Amino acid sequence: MITYTPEQYSAFWSAVGALATLAAAVVAIMTLLALRRDSQDRTRPVMGAYLQAHPLSHGTSELVVTNYGPTPARDVRVIFDPPLPKLEGAEARGKITPFLEKRYDQVIPTVAPGMKLINVYTVMGDQNDEPVPNSFTISFSYTDMRGRTRYKDAYPLSVETLRNSTSTSPSDKPGGSDIPKRTAKALEAIARGIGRH
Repeated sequence: MITYTPEQYSAFWSAVGALATLAAAVVAIMTLLALRRDSQDRTRPVMGAYLQAHPLSHGTSELVVTNYGPTPARDVRVIFDPPLPKLEGAEARGKITPFLEKRYDQVIPTVAPGMKLINVYTVMGDQNDEPVPNSFTISFSYTDMRGRTRYKDAYPLSVETLRNSTSTSPSDKPGGSDIPKRTAKALEAIARGIGRH
């Protein structure tokens, strides 16, 4: 039978205590790192994009680029896949795509929280009058205000999402005059426009 001296028992329990202290320290460090990451995620800028129907022009869509986060985004690079066409000269005449291409061809210094950059994306008659794809992906690369962390986000978008939408207004009733219906639609469009700014 093996017997241990009091000094050996004391050394054993000291080692167990040291291991327990080390384990507690590792758990505490991991918890602090997780809290820091969570805090950064809650306070980081978040660039996003979506397509919306233009309120006053049937078949026209707008591209909205915005910062959903609570802090400003810096050095924002916007990338379209497939790339937007570079129209020049006669082919650019009467088109709005060159404005969209020029706006996002350069790095945007700052996009404040809630700021919206709006451009007409498609103008629909019988077909899209602008040489842009119906489906595309818009990607963002940007930093926070300190410039320490670079974020990347991507959003697949499609004009098809806006098609076949339906709506109603208070003036949609059988036998009603067309004037009240048009007036209600115009007021709703004005209200949406005011809410946008």
